[in-house]
Amino acid sequence: MRTILIFMLFVFIAGTTKAQDSLDGYLKIAAQNNPALKSKYNKYLASLQKVPQVGALPDPDLSFGYFIEPMEVLGGKQRAQIQLMQMFPWSGTLKAAKNEAAQMAQSDFEAFRAEKEELFYNVRKSYFQLWFTDRQIIVNDSTLVLLQSLEKLLLAKLGSENGSIAATASRSATSELSPQKGAMGMNPDGNPDNSVRPSPAMGGGSSMSKAGSALNDLLQLRTETGTLENAIASLKQRRMVMATQFNLLLNRQPDAPVDLPTELAVPDGDYQSAALFDSIKQNNPMLKMPQSDIAAYRYRQVMNRKMGYPMVGLGLNYTVVQKSEMSTSSMNGKDMVMPMLSVKLPLYRKKYTAAVREAQLLEQSASENAVNVQNMLFMELTDTQLAIDEANRNLRLATQNSELTQQRFNLQRTQFAVSGSGFDELLRTQQSLLDYRISLLQAQTDKRIAYAELQKLVAK
Repeated sequence: MRTILIFMLFVFIAGTTKAQDSLDGYLKIAAQNNPALKSKYNKYLASLQKVPQVGALPDPDLSFGYFIEPMEVLGGKQRAQIQLMQMFPWSGTLKAAKNEAAQMAQSDFEAFRAEKEELFYNVRKSYFQLWFTDRQIIVNDSTLVLLQSLEKLLLAKLGSENGSIAATASRSATSELSPQKGAMGMNPDGNPDNSVRPSPAMGGGSSMSKAGSALNDLLQLRTETGTLENAIASLKQRRMVMATQFNLLLNRQPDAPVDLPTELAVPDGDYQSAALFDSIKQNNPMLKMPQSDIAAYRYRQVMNRKMGYPMVGLGLNYTVVQKSEMSTSSMNGKDMVMPMLSVKLPLYRKKYTAAVREAQLLEQSASENAVNVQNMLFMELTDTQLAIDEANRNLRLATQNSELTQQRFNLQRTQFAVSGSGFDELLRTQQSLLDYRISLLQAQTDKRIAYAELQKLVAK
């Protein structure tokens, strides 16, 4: 007995682990293949390349001049001139530019994370809906088998009623030809027979009524069976479409098989904790995006303000001097080297002031956007909590109603098998049982999807 229990526990754990591995495997495939997610990631990598660009010094200026006719100077003849100049922004400008670009890259990274969380939510949701559709097909198939067994029972009863009608008719015909009756309707003593003779219809009325009722029940049952077969066919077609959409979400072949477990665990974690709001503030990428934008615009204000300060340039001027026969100077023929200093004066202040003001307004816009995003996320959290509450209530109600309706169906089926009455009520109970089973699966699926949305919000 102990060995059997250990084996059953191992099978349950293995099945649960396989189901989880199946979903985790699909999530991994989606992360590797989904083009929208790869697009966001490449955009983030591209934005990282902006950091070294804005943090670098401006390219130096190099100029070269050659005198076609040498110019006489005191120390000889000037032949050529080479000039190199490097401009330096005000201290802190490049650092602020790099920080702004880094924050913008961080914002793109949060956009990538948001896309990943949305993708994973869609994969989980599609996975759970596929499982729900599979279970619907299974439940409907089992109900169809049940209806077919009821049809066999009805056919047996209908055959029995037809046999009863035939026997009644035979007895009635025999009684009419009894030798105790006169040939001309006279009693044996010669007096006319005024008694009422039994009619076959009177003797078999009850049996014919039962047979008509059984036939009506059979037609009603076949109507229900046809409706259920049509529902199963519709579910199978929908399942094919859902599997195709699931594969396209993973960016793989549309006809690739989708493996689903027979059972899925129903999540039951804490969903009412106030810490969930803090988790959203700290982790949700949709909220971190405007926060990164705020930091980026603050650094942009610093950068634009410092760009309104002078830029200093350091350079070197090298002049090639040729000896002159006319010069007696000791510097005759010596090349000249001249250090240079250049200052760029930002005299037109309006554009710098406007740039600073622009960054301030963008920061204010990002701040308002962050507040709005936070409020929207908190609203989604409350909606998700409500959805979990409703799913829990529906789950308890469907479980209870399924058990009670199953008991009622078993009693009515036994009663019908014994007495042959109450078939209409039996069919209605069977339909209610099917509805409650589907409602139970729907409540489980709704709860799984709600927890998937909760996982997306906290982004852990």
